[in-house]
Amino acid sequence: MDQSHRITHVAGNPTILLFLFCAAVCLAPSQTAPRNASAAPMGTLTPGKDMLTARAGHTAALLPDRKVMIAGGRQHGAVFAGTEIYDPTTGSFSRGRKMSTARFGHVSVALGDAKVLIAGGATQDGAALASSEEFEFDPGEFAVRGNMHAKRVWAAATVLRTGLVLVTGGDDGNQRLDSAETYNLLDGKWKLSGKMAAARSNHTSTMLSDGRVLIAGGTGRNRTVRASAEIYDPQTKQFTPAGSMHQARTGHAATLLADGRVLVAGGADEHGKPLASAELFDPKTGSFTPTGNMNEPRFKRPVAKTLLDGRVLIVGGAASAELYDRGTGQFQTVSGSLDKARYDLAVIQLADGSVRIFGGADAGGNSTAKTWMYH
Repeated sequence: MDQSHRITHVAGNPTILLFLFCAAVCLAPSQTAPRNASAAPMGTLTPGKDMLTARAGHTAALLPDRKVMIAGGRQHGAVFAGTEIYDPTTGSFSRGRKMSTARFGHVSVALGDAKVLIAGGATQDGAALASSEEFEFDPGEFAVRGNMHAKRVWAAATVLRTGLVLVTGGDDGNQRLDSAETYNLLDGKWKLSGKMAAARSNHTSTMLSDGRVLIAGGTGRNRTVRASAEIYDPQTKQFTPAGSMHQARTGHAATLLADGRVLVAGGADEHGKPLASAELFDPKTGSFTPTGNMNEPRFKRPVAKTLLDGRVLIVGGAASAELYDRGTGQFQTVSGSLDKARYDLAVIQLADGSVRIFGGADAGGNSTAKTWMYH
């Protein structure tokens, strides 16, 4: 029975009529207004089972069977080729296959054909790598692929809608890079794809709603920390300037919001000072606007994940985690915490919306095997 029928049926009873009208109209969520995410439960951080190996500078990738592959990383100068597999149903870890090359600070992306691409990073002696490899879910092995055109550690990677993987910038061991290249999973080869307007490492790469990619911040040559941003267009294979952030930042976090804007938060400034500030990039105007500050400054590569309800979880760079509500423009600290401030951790969001946090290093550079869950 639709609303008009209900109102007609109870027209003789003003009290019921008023109740139904408010239930259907006053309390109904607007189709145009953003969801009031602040009314949703805050969620909490809780400890999980330990990984088999303490790691920082590692990566986490979701596999087709909904398990998570943890790859590489370092601890006390040792760099790992080993992987381990996390099973969310049991919360347990098991040994995985070894990569062909031990590496940390690499990029890792899940591809659309049940494969995971791993590229670049650095070795135990700090030498940057150009090598790449694919983990093939079936038969569960790593296969060596072509080398990138440049050695890259702390680069950024994004899977384009074309299926190609865009890798930008990074450090080759001598300087920060302004080059970019794409990986074709069909032939396992890399192809140069334009140059950025500025050399960058520890920057962010975020795909916009229209398929273009926003590149923001990072460290340039001569240790310059950048406020500038640019956009990569997969159709033209060109980078174009996209304004500047209000704060130069490197080693920050960025994620696409449900409304098409990009949240950029934290990082460090040109003096190495950790930042609590955050700002929003609007692709419609091509400009950045400040938003509320985080409750704690966060740097050394914190991670931002947009949750199913539209809020954003930011974790790393501090012991706490925070939620950003785009409706209010404010951050709130969630309950629970990591054991201490953790840097260079790996974070992944599962299909049910929950988030898993793996490892990371403390302020002294000591890696941990500890893990946490946000739900």
